[in-house]
Amino acid sequence: MTTNPRIRLSARKGLALPLAIGSIVLIGMILAGVFFSATQENRVGRNTITQERAFRAAEFGLNNAYARWNNSTMNNLSTGGTTVTVDDSSQRGWIDSVRITRLNNNTYMLVSTAYAGSGLTQARHRTSAVYRLNFPSIDFLAALTVHGNLKLGGSSFIDGHDTPPTGWTCPPAGAQQAGVAASDSNNISLTGCKSFKCVDGNPDLKITSAVNDTNTFFNYGDGLNWQSLTSGATLTMTSGQASHQISPDSVGGMCNTANNSNWGDPNRSTPPGACESYFPIVYISDSAGNTHITGGRGQGVLLVEGDLQVDGGFEWFGPVIARGHVTTQGTGGHFNGAVMAADVDLELNTVLGNALITYSSCAITQALQGAGVPRRLVQRSWAEMYYH
Repeated sequence: MTTNPRIRLSARKGLALPLAIGSIVLIGMILAGVFFSATQENRVGRNTITQERAFRAAEFGLNNAYARWNNSTMNNLSTGGTTVTVDDSSQRGWIDSVRITRLNNNTYMLVSTAYAGSGLTQARHRTSAVYRLNFPSIDFLAALTVHGNLKLGGSSFIDGHDTPPTGWTCPPAGAQQAGVAASDSNNISLTGCKSFKCVDGNPDLKITSAVNDTNTFFNYGDGLNWQSLTSGATLTMTSGQASHQISPDSVGGMCNTANNSNWGDPNRSTPPGACESYFPIVYISDSAGNTHITGGRGQGVLLVEGDLQVDGGFEWFGPVIARGHVTTQGTGGHFNGAVMAADVDLELNTVLGNALITYSSCAITQALQGAGVPRRLVQRSWAEMYYH
């Protein structure tokens, strides 16, 4: 029997072409899937980097605002008032702004908003932190507190009435304080000041053992003490450097805080002077020195490691703490706030001439607030507010 080859060939079905086409389609689908997945991964990674950059920029803004904290600026804000700082690093792909709002007397909220990226790849992140201004709490026992002996007289006058400085914005005056605080009335000698007629306080003389406690002079509450206050001083100098004429100084309408003889401006005028909001912590660092200040004026916190001698009508607004003795005579010094002489070596403190020491809680408070240190709240001080 003869087989027809044509019939046999026409009965075959081809598989190669469908397999090839199917393989091409399958490989194409796999490649498309890989490409799509790679594209998505690239976008996700790029977006994640942009989001992370925005978050880091927002955190940088908070930390930078804290590092550049200026008590003069912050204390000038009214409750609810705001100030804005901007960190522009657009060349690096981000920009951040920090809005600082004063919540109350010593609490501030910082809100940092950062933008990163450009075009279709952009991110925004917002974080916030709450800071509290931690400032010293000094227990002033009287307008003048002395540990050692004291000589009073002449035309000097020590006044315990709470007196707001002229022209200052102050709350109502508080209760009258003691004129002088000492450990023993026998340590006080009077020259032309019979029956303490040169002192007016409630009482004129306060006898208390607290003047023998070093905590009265060197510990200021909430972890602050003499060491922490002096280490954070705005101006640090020796007794010889501090003897020059003290007066406010401005350059181009801005307070020149680089000048060691500029200790702020206690005068209040309209428009305000450039240094009216400048309350430095002035630290005279040499314990064996005798700081002699003649004339001028200033405001803030004055810390003297050694002895302090004031004359020439020098005016100071705020607390004064000297580890040595204090002498003011002749034209005398005018202190508005309070003076404390720790008098470590128990030398004679002298207040003669026409020296004036007037208690002022307003001058003390504003000076201490100017010396405050911002710290984050212990709990829930930070929050992530928004990201996109």
